[in-house]
Amino acid sequence: MQQQQQELENFSVDWSQVTKPKLSEKRIKKQEIKQHIPTEVNIFDRIQNCFRYRIATLITQLGQPQYYCKFDPKLKRTVQSNNNQKKKLEEQLSKIATQLELSCRFITRSMFQITRQPLLKSMGIDIRSILNKAMNDKEFQKLYLDLDDQSEEQRKKDEETEKQLAQIQPLSEPEVREEIEKLRKKHNLNQNQYLYVIQGEYFNDMKSLFNSLGWVEIEDVYTQVYDFKFCYLKKFLHKPIPEQVVSRFASSKLLTTKFGLARSLKSCYILGGVDSNIFFPRCYDLSDEGDFEDFLEEYKFTFAENYIKKNPKDEQKIQIAIQILNYKLMSIQDKINRISAEDYPVCTPQQWQILYKKPEPKQEIIQFDNPKIMESVKQILLDLSNVDPQFKISKGENIWVTKPCGLSRGRGVKYFKEIEDILAYTFGAKDVNFVAQKCLENIMTIQKRKFDIRQWMIVSDIQPLTIWMYRECYVRFCGVEYNTDDLKNRYAHLTNFSVQKNNEDNQEEKLMMTQEEFVQILKERGFDFESQVREKFKSIIIATMKSCQKSFEIRKNTFEVFGLDFIVDEDCNPWLIEVNASPTFAFSTPVTERLNKMGLTDLGHFIVEHIYNKTKKKNYGGWELIYKQKL
Repeated sequence: MQQQQQELENFSVDWSQVTKPKLSEKRIKKQEIKQHIPTEVNIFDRIQNCFRYRIATLITQLGQPQYYCKFDPKLKRTVQSNNNQKKKLEEQLSKIATQLELSCRFITRSMFQITRQPLLKSMGIDIRSILNKAMNDKEFQKLYLDLDDQSEEQRKKDEETEKQLAQIQPLSEPEVREEIEKLRKKHNLNQNQYLYVIQGEYFNDMKSLFNSLGWVEIEDVYTQVYDFKFCYLKKFLHKPIPEQVVSRFASSKLLTTKFGLARSLKSCYILGGVDSNIFFPRCYDLSDEGDFEDFLEEYKFTFAENYIKKNPKDEQKIQIAIQILNYKLMSIQDKINRISAEDYPVCTPQQWQILYKKPEPKQEIIQFDNPKIMESVKQILLDLSNVDPQFKISKGENIWVTKPCGLSRGRGVKYFKEIEDILAYTFGAKDVNFVAQKCLENIMTIQKRKFDIRQWMIVSDIQPLTIWMYRECYVRFCGVEYNTDDLKNRYAHLTNFSVQKNNEDNQEEKLMMTQEEFVQILKERGFDFESQVREKFKSIIIATMKSCQKSFEIRKNTFEVFGLDFIVDEDCNPWLIEVNASPTFAFSTPVTERLNKMGLTDLGHFIVEHIYNKTKKKNYGGWELIYKQKL
């Protein structure tokens, strides 16, 4: 802490070396900048965690003076001192923290242009030659066709829905109220009986509960005349009047989209009180200018780290890798100084090509006997382990997963190790944006198979933020043994049932596991599910929701069910992978059939008792209150 304070006391930026960038991103309104940050948070931690990436890599990741302000042009005005009065360091850093935290929470994406050659040339990459090669590669052509087919399938569904909605004449609020009253009188409903609409299958138990209370079902999912509507798509809600209860918030993109979640969690420390680096693998939106730059530099850091973790024998490569990682560990002031002094971020294209180059077939690796260098390797790995919460997730493989935005159920998700393959796939796909996320290479497996955990939550209010979690989760398995040498085998890496069911060799009963069975396996391995998994689920969920709370519309009579996907590492630490809107309640296996029936029945009681009868219980069946914000 003393070293950090000393760095901050000497913190300065030579703004004469900074040129104003040209930004295509949306600017934040002035009134949105005026936000309060708790004073009890250590100022160094505040500035460290609200940058796009950790301060240990932020400034050095780009390596050019103009890039420093690219995170937000207002930073230049924020910290530039005038001649008459020198601002205090605490005040400067507080304003930077506020500005950057706000930038994380608002979607300011810009489509990537191939003309951004300088960044790629800093790695010796010619994106045009990569794309040309990819377009002539049958494997990549198949990937693009699959993406296009899946996107086309979704477009057709959306077009059909839009046609249906276009034929409906929107009603005014008085008209909606009048029509509801007419229909209620027609069915002789009292004040505790309601008109309800439910879109989707598998809800018979919930409907039976409503019917037993004298509620009346309206089968037209497009109708504007209802008291309560449960639907998967917000389009079916039209614009509900205040009295109507609906199951979807108007906007949840910063929680449920792949790029939105990654952006929100960068401000998690400020808003949620937890460093997201301890539970969310680093993730970058490749269609966003700043995130793409971050990704390229982070790939260099990660590649260098993975190289020296694999018992290296090439002295020249080891020295370059150590240089790159020392750059990551520099003090704040040294990093700022390097911005103006260096032409290339982290390392030169020549150095990168030496480190990245694969040995030719049968080429002997240069042997050396230099204990001093190996001692340096051990020391820098120790230093990294002390500052990087995600140090253990890399075990020498450097595996990244690319996910297309807007597609679900594992569609278009691919795993890669080489930067050229990542760029070729993500740039070559038509009309699809991607995120790139670091894979956990230290995952826990069961029977040598990869698995993840699906956990449900309900958000029943935004102000005050109120969160419920279901008492049971379930485990989803891959049907094929986990193998990092074969990243193309979807059945070994994607747990989605919609993927696994296409493998004829899979047995459905082996693709799911109950929480009870999972608890027993953890116990046999010396882990406690309740304290090491479930309690961490709660803290992760709360911190995640706090980080994106301000992006939600505040509307009473609204709740939403979300499905969260977690992966557990070999030390039994859960990692959040994504948050899903409208999670499926399909009876796909005996495990999900039992759990979904129970969960939906409890959801029905939650709706009746908590939403309508306003009872103030902490449990409704399996739904447990885990957080209610104090205003």
